[in-house]
Amino acid sequence: MTTGSLGQGMSTAIGIALGARLNGSDAYTFLILGDGECNEGQVWEGAMFAAHNKLGALIAFVDWNKQQLDGFTKDIIDMGDIGEKFKAFGWHTQTVDGHDPGKIKDAIAEAKSVRDAPSAIILDTVKGHGCGFAEGIAANHHMNFTREQIGNAIEVQEQRLEEARAAITVRALS
Repeated sequence: MTTGSLGQGMSTAIGIALGARLNGSDAYTFLILGDGECNEGQVWEGAMFAAHNKLGALIAFVDWNKQQLDGFTKDIIDMGDIGEKFKAFGWHTQTVDGHDPGKIKDAIAEAKSVRDAPSAIILDTVKGHGCGFAEGIAANHHMNFTREQIGNAIEVQEQRLEEARAAITVRALS
């Protein structure tokens, strides 16, 4: 489900993870948060609840792209080291290159090995990565694209997807 930037996804994911545990399920619940979304109090209330209840099957990805709708996060509410904040709330945390699928896969495997605490995987990313016309631009959260820009972005991302698939295959064979 999508909840926008209000932090409501945290509460929903916690409910799903807690419900799965109460039903005897070993399923994982995955949550995606934006770094700007982490300005919301609901995220941190949920972070405390999840750690207190040792929801080890809850894995959150935080897209740490340092931007939000209104600009750069450091200029709106500077979160500092967001991984350290989750750690201080009792979460197992890792920070990885969010553009590297192999590192993300490894981080998920590590998170699954931790059963007594929720995990936060901080994805260090650049908003607009791979789209030269959008990368690093403060207003890229809500900019308009031309058909040519969209076509070029799709070509770049398809090439990166193929490279990532090849890297994962090589890793699996190693």
